[in-house]
Amino acid sequence: MKIPEKGSGVRLLLVVLLFLALLFGAFVLSICVGTKNITFPVLLDSFFSYDPTNSSHIIIQTLRVPRAVVAAAVGSSLAVSGSLMQASTRNPMASPSVLGINAGAGLGLALAMIFVPAATFNETVLFSFLGAAAATILIFGIASACRAGSSPVRLALVGTAITSLFNAFSQALAMFFNISQELTFWNAGGVSGVRPEQARMLLPWTGLGLLIALLMARSVSLLSLGEEVAVGLGGKTRYIKFMASLAVLILTGSSVAIAGPISFVGLVVPHGVKAVVGADYQKVIPCSILAGALLVVLADILSRMVNPPFETPTGAITALVGVPFFVYLARRKGSRV
Repeated sequence: MKIPEKGSGVRLLLVVLLFLALLFGAFVLSICVGTKNITFPVLLDSFFSYDPTNSSHIIIQTLRVPRAVVAAAVGSSLAVSGSLMQASTRNPMASPSVLGINAGAGLGLALAMIFVPAATFNETVLFSFLGAAAATILIFGIASACRAGSSPVRLALVGTAITSLFNAFSQALAMFFNISQELTFWNAGGVSGVRPEQARMLLPWTGLGLLIALLMARSVSLLSLGEEVAVGLGGKTRYIKFMASLAVLILTGSSVAIAGPISFVGLVVPHGVKAVVGADYQKVIPCSILAGALLVVLADILSRMVNPPFETPTGAITALVGVPFFVYLARRKGSRV
C-alpha cells in the first residue's frame, strides 16, 4: 500500500481526524480533572439530565466547560495568528508573543483598567486591539528602517525590545494607578475563573478572526512565496497583508484580553503543523486551529496537575515547550542577522 505524500488529501484528512480525536479527549479530560475529579458518566449526565442541585453538574456547566471552551478558542486564535504572521512576513520566528503584539495588547488592557474600569468585555477587547495595532506598527516601522530589517533574528530582537518597553509602561501605570494586583493576575496568563458569559463574549470575536484567516488562506500562501511571486500570480499584496493583520489583531486582542499573555503557541504550532501537512496555508491554517486548541487545553490541564490544589500559570507551561524551540530557531537563523 502506497503511503500518501505530505500534503495530500488523504494525509490531510487523517491529520484532521487525529487532531479532532485528541482534542475531544483533551476536552473531556479538562472537564473531569481538577480540585474535584468528575467521572465520565457524571459528565454525560450533566448534559442530558442536568440537575441544578447537583454540585458536580454545577461545576461542569459553570466552570469546567467554559474553561475548556475558552482554552480551545485562545489556542486556536494564537496558533492561527502565528501562522498568518509567519506567512505574511516570511519570518519563521514571527508570532504574537515574540514580536510584542501580546505586550501591546496588554498595555491596551492596562489603559482600559485605568480609564474605563467599568468597561464591558467588548470595550476591553477594543483597547487590546488598539494596543496590539500600536505594537505592530512600531515593530515593523523600526525593523523596516534598519538595514536587513526583515532578518528573522533582527525582527525577533526588535520585538523583544518592544515587549520590554510596553511591559515597562504597563507596570509603571499599574503602580501609579494602583492596579498592580489586577494586572499581575492577568499577566500570569491562563483561563482559570472563566465564566459562561465570558466564553459567549469571546467566541464571536474568535469566529470572526478565524473566518477571515480561512478566507485569506490561499492568498497568504501566495504571499509566503514572496511579494514578487505573489504579484506575478495576481495577488494584491497590500490587501493580503492588511486582511492578515486584521485577523491577527482580532484574534490576538480578544485572546489576550480574556486569558493574558500565553506565549509561544503562535511560534510552535505553525512549525509543527507545516512539518506534517506541508507549507500550503490552505492546510496549515485549518490544522493550526485544531493543534493550537489542543496545545492550550493540554497546557491548562497540566497547570492544574503540577502543584495541586494550586494552579501553575498556563503561560509557564507553554513556555517550557516554546523557549527551547525559539532558541533552536534563533541558532538556525542566526547567520542572517
